[in-house]
Amino acid sequence: MEPHLHLEGRLSPGVAIVLLESLRDVDTPAEVLEDEAFHISLPRRLGLSDVIDGQMRRYADMRKRRRQLEASEFVDLLRLIARRPDARMVFEAAGDRLGSEYVSRTHHAGGFARRLAPAGIRRRALLRHLRRVAASLSPGSSIRSDRTDPSVSVAGCLPAAADDSGVACGIITAAFTACAHGLGEVAPVSHPTCESRGDEACRWEVAPLEH
Repeated sequence: MEPHLHLEGRLSPGVAIVLLESLRDVDTPAEVLEDEAFHISLPRRLGLSDVIDGQMRRYADMRKRRRQLEASEFVDLLRLIARRPDARMVFEAAGDRLGSEYVSRTHHAGGFARRLAPAGIRRRALLRHLRRVAASLSPGSSIRSDRTDPSVSVAGCLPAAADDSGVACGIITAAFTACAHGLGEVAPVSHPTCESRGDEACRWEVAPLEH
């Protein structure tokens, strides 16, 4: 897909840190390897390289100084990872963590009282939180929600600009899923339309909540 959006807006460098940490985790051997074998494989393990380590330290410094990350740099990072054969795993791991972190910061979002609320009220609350999650991952985009589906649409979606396959949108799908589960909603999330495939907007549908 040739990106048709202006890469404007800024986002928290913490998002980039989580993405690179997920990359590092995927590239970390599950078992302790022999020194020789590890050094042979290290050049192929981007997540363990000095370049990625330096970027993580830079983003951590930006967060400490309360500086924001340019959207264009975030898209470049998404594109770098999207070229990997295991990109889906990296994006889903990052999205799962970002969604869970959002819920942990939003202490008033859950609770026993919320679970007893009617489905309509819970649906509106869930969509409100999902819009905020989408805005944190795609700043500058036009984000709308529809309570009847229910669904969230993102026009000018930054992850969709990363590659033709739309694999980077997995970071939002996973973040939405983790957010819904963290709020106590067993609501499967699907991604039926994607700008990377030529659709007008990326749309995520959430299974209707039970009464």
